[in-house]
Amino acid sequence: MYCTQAQMIERFGEQLLVQLTDRDGAGIIDSAVIDAAIADASAEIDMYLAPRYELPLSTVPLTLTRLACILARDVLATDSDTHDERWSKQADEARRLLREIAGGKVSLGVDDQAQEAAGDDTYAAEFKPGRSVFDGGGY
Repeated sequence: MYCTQAQMIERFGEQLLVQLTDRDGAGIIDSAVIDAAIADASAEIDMYLAPRYELPLSTVPLTLTRLACILARDVLATDSDTHDERWSKQADEARRLLREIAGGKVSLGVDDQAQEAAGDDTYAAEFKPGRSVFDGGGY
């Protein structure tokens, strides 16, 4: 997971998350609802990163935590009566940034070369059986 419930609370405030997750009117954050939204957001991020990076990442860059929070909030807002058009625009911008990361236009700030090398065989040695160029003639 790229973010936690605590990070969502820190970023958006407890009251908003109560509004977005409290389906039974208890007046508290429903952890199961927020965990499902975080899982959805993390899975979406993985779809963008998987072709370029070896997952899971060894460390989660703060940028991905921010993007995961934005995407999880969008999932929660879509599933609730509380929705703000600005949130949809922020989620669209997060997806645009993820496409740029996936395309190599923007760096995550992690060791990109090591991550790419793990899945990149461009410079891998290739061995093929064949005949010897040394026939032993006079040497």
